[in-house]
Amino acid sequence: MTHLRPSSGTPDGFRAVRLAGTSATRPTSLSDTYGTGGGIGDERSAFRYTGAGDADLSLRGSAVEGRRAGTMQPRADHIVFWIGDGSAVITAEDGVRTTIRPGQPFLIAAALRYDFDAATSRVSMLHLSDRLLRWALAAEGVQVAGPLRFRRTESDADLAELRSVLQSLGGAITDESVVGRERAELNARIARTVVATFPVDAPATTSSERLRVALAYIQQHAHRTVTLADIAAAAGMSPRGLQQSFNRSIGVSPLAHLRNVRLDAVHQELRTADPSTAAVAEVARKWGFAHLGRFSGAYRTRFGELPSATLRSVALPAD
Repeated sequence: MTHLRPSSGTPDGFRAVRLAGTSATRPTSLSDTYGTGGGIGDERSAFRYTGAGDADLSLRGSAVEGRRAGTMQPRADHIVFWIGDGSAVITAEDGVRTTIRPGQPFLIAAALRYDFDAATSRVSMLHLSDRLLRWALAAEGVQVAGPLRFRRTESDADLAELRSVLQSLGGAITDESVVGRERAELNARIARTVVATFPVDAPATTSSERLRVALAYIQQHAHRTVTLADIAAAAGMSPRGLQQSFNRSIGVSPLAHLRNVRLDAVHQELRTADPSTAAVAEVARKWGFAHLGRFSGAYRTRFGELPSATLRSVALPAD
């Protein structure tokens, strides 16, 4: 059995996992990942489990013998899953039951509890961090207060784009040579497709179409020189009106939000960069941080460590 994982508490880049055994030997790390500490099915059932990707997005799969049932408590990741054969029944905490057909993607929100009863031997799973999905929503001008919840999507027509993206990009997700900006863009494309397929079902804090335009403008132009006047002009608002709208709806000023978007971009790039060739100063300047001292302080406040520590963080090598 091989289980690869990054050091606890540090940002990590590409990582891979391979597990094999029975329900009786199933490691607690999987129970923690899926919120299934209460047990699942026959203790003699054999399984194989593989996965690869980074902390924000990874593609995983399992081959299981026998029928399995249990409860998934709230967990860290959102999970889009689909089965390769058989059937599965998912019952959300609101009591709504959904019968899953082979090849039908279904989104399990991280903050919710689900009961499941699965008679399938093959399951594929796309894990997405809460941070990544919130970024994808922000790119569309949507800020959500509280846990993310999503509307159910069962129509084949509505799921077609997600299926197409997963089929075309699945290999790239598990390719350890996809790093840096290329992986960040890969993650972003898939996350945007997921939130487009499963619309968020929660009160959004955006109060107007103009604010949505301002948020999208910041997301699209974060790598360029941007002023408060630029954002206000793009949204068709006065600078004062824009300030008031941001403070009321998001809780920070437009420029503070711009800084956070840039910090997140630097963090994502450093987390997947090659430490032998990448330089913190170069990445920071690319995202508009001219004063490296102030940048390092803001980065440490947001992520709990210096950017140089993020760059040095690497996944353990494969056996």
